[in-house]
Amino acid sequence: MSILTPSIAAQRTERQLLHSMEPEPFVTPVEAAAFLRCAPVTVKRLAREGKIPAHSIQNGIRRRWRFLISELAMAMKKELSSDRSSTPLSHRKEG
Repeated sequence: MSILTPSIAAQRTERQLLHSMEPEPFVTPVEAAAFLRCAPVTVKRLAREGKIPAHSIQNGIRRRWRFLISELAMAMKKELSSDRSSTPLSHRKEG
């Protein structure tokens, strides 16, 4: 079994999206966490803070988060190429 790095996984995801005529499915925080290699609670916190691209679905009082892997991949690419990449995303202050 091969473990993909996020950049390889992102490249494959982008290629699949370019060749696919079907819309990309939304994924759960658990699936997004597996892609980002972090805990689902971290993914939800980053989504709430607006630090990663996310789509909220209101369900009464609670928000349910859904993600597009392609958006996460692009955000991570941008993150890697930014000058601020030495500061972890989870420790950044908004501004």
